Amino acid sequence: MKVVVAPWGNPRNWKEVHYEYNGQIEKTKSSLALIKQVENPDKVIIVIADTLADDSVYFLKNPHYNDIKNCAENLIFNFCQKGLNNFTPEKIIVSYGFGEFTYTKFIGNAVDFYYHTLKELALIIADSLPEKNEKIEVIFDATHGINYTTILTYRALRDIVEILAYVYDVNLKVLNSDPLIGRETTVDKLNINIIEESKILPKIVVYKSDERPVEPYSLLSNEAKSEIGSKIGKFISEIGFNRNKSNIYIFLGSFLYALPVFILSYMINFLELKNMIKKIAEEFENNIELKNSGKLEIIRKWEYKENFANLIKAYLVSSILEKFGFNRLDDIPLSIIEELKEKIYKKFPIESNRIDVEIGREEEKRGIKGVKEKLTNEYRLYYEIVREKEKAEEKEKEREKEDRGLDKRVFFAHAGFPYNVIELKSENDEIYIRIYENNREEAEKLTINSLPQTTKEQKK
Repeated sequence: MKVVVAPWGNPRNWKEVHYEYNGQIEKTKSSLALIKQVENPDKVIIVIADTLADDSVYFLKNPHYNDIKNCAENLIFNFCQKGLNNFTPEKIIVSYGFGEFTYTKFIGNAVDFYYHTLKELALIIADSLPEKNEKIEVIFDATHGINYTTILTYRALRDIVEILAYVYDVNLKVLNSDPLIGRETTVDKLNINIIEESKILPKIVVYKSDERPVEPYSLLSNEAKSEIGSKIGKFISEIGFNRNKSNIYIFLGSFLYALPVFILSYMINFLELKNMIKKIAEEFENNIELKNSGKLEIIRKWEYKENFANLIKAYLVSSILEKFGFNRLDDIPLSIIEELKEKIYKKFPIESNRIDVEIGREEEKRGIKGVKEKLTNEYRLYYEIVREKEKAEEKEKEREKEDRGLDKRVFFAHAGFPYNVIELKSENDEIYIRIYENNREEAEKLTINSLPQTTKEQKK
């Protein structure tokens, strides 16, 4: 799969110049036309800010925010059709801008652009993921991006491709042409330069936060924030975020720290997450107010927060896992854990080896496989199985000690397989694992509390 992502500014005054890329030259108004011709991608995605609607809104009567978006999108689509010889991108993402212009004033949190772009890119890419470990090539054309749109689009794209890299072979190539401004009369051609080319290493960044996925825009009056905050609280509760928040943290934390039993036990259906993301995004736009006070003011009353990014990342991880055949399980076959380790953590030698040791893959006498002959068709605490030869009174004393609490170092060092965290049974020559209920809550807390907090909350 090959995808090209390009942030754009306003193309109205772009001039035809000769672009050269990979030995080919074409006279065109955009580097993107030649890149598409040379690279032949499966998808071309253009990312713009809604502020491009500035010139068009002058002609609108009683506009809604959808009209603003449509104006910006139509500007780009018409330019592609007329200025680039019927060039048709697969998607034009209209994200949230800010600032004052000739006819408009866009008011809202600047980072809304990042969160919305992250959401749109994740939804598009997740719908197109290959079903096996194929190569994914992502090309980022920075030629026509303007200030924050380039930075925040790259940030969103990087967050996504690093998650994809857990299971796919992902390469990222960043392109930027020679500058044109100030050289129009002397330049013969503009080279499209490769300014970054790298094999992406797997990574996921997860922050815990006390804030909701959306909050009132921080620069509103206290009175307005109080009223809007109450409405947000009711809405967030209705869509089920509150009851899923801890599970989202545990799921993402388990994925981050390579805890396979907890990944599969807390996995959330990607369609459920997708539905929640879409409802938040729709309600976000329902709370964009348009007010005419000389200039048309587009006021975003809500702003996105880090828990919205967590929802998107959980959706992306869940999509990948389901694409590779994994689903949420309470009773987890050991063979599924082995498969998860092979497909998800093979690029992590330390984590992969740690799981191997715990499940007894390297030596039959080590880990869970080493106790297979002692298992029955009834679940028993892992600790009881490995200690069953001890005297009853000694075992009880140790059992009481084990039930007092979990050791954080042991929990993570053993990849979530400590003796007092899981139960085992054997059925049809398969070992099954589940979380021990008496210590479930403490294991959940360890996973959540090990996640870093956002910078803002670290300062509290």
